[in-house]
Amino acid sequence: MTSVSVEAWSHGNGYLTVDTQEWINDRGEYADDLTDDLRGWMEANGHAHPHDDVITAWISARTGETPTGLHGDGQLWAHNLVNFSDHLLDDLGFVVLSAAEIGDVVIIVSDHRGRYVAPTVYRSTVDALEEWADYSNAEGECANGHRWYSHNTVDLHAWDGADMRTHRVPDLVRVPFDDRTRGYVACPTCGKAVRFVCRF
Repeated sequence: MTSVSVEAWSHGNGYLTVDTQEWINDRGEYADDLTDDLRGWMEANGHAHPHDDVITAWISARTGETPTGLHGDGQLWAHNLVNFSDHLLDDLGFVVLSAAEIGDVVIIVSDHRGRYVAPTVYRSTVDALEEWADYSNAEGECANGHRWYSHNTVDLHAWDGADMRTHRVPDLVRVPFDDRTRGYVACPTCGKAVRFVCRF
């Protein structure tokens, strides 16, 4: 599980976040051989950017088969997180695919500003590829055992349904002694710090 931290600006002003590289490393293993192969193939074939059709062509050239996306739907399962605020990660773009000889892979294709970058390939290590879409869910517990979850990084709900209200994460952010590094989300029930993790 990836640990979730609080980016806190002041009391009542902050949000949940994760270290993007840690999140990726919890789900995949860097594949230097595939990364080098893809970058080399792109250079040899005059491709400057890792567009979906470029990645599809690379897979087809390497394996002789067309890749497939989630559950065989389409050729790639693309994710572009730029300009969305309901996720824990930095903004980035990546594709998830399966291919003969290679297996399940994830390829990072764009950075936090939506700009294409040199692609980086990871072999997926998760049980189900759907876990690569879990970039908005966090669950946590305070010292008194009150459990909470968020499915969009903004709304906080009681894990057991005992508290039917929806609480807002930013409203619960606390910054002791104006030290942003000590920021936390206060439990709506008791006020203790809630420690969060990303579920998968």
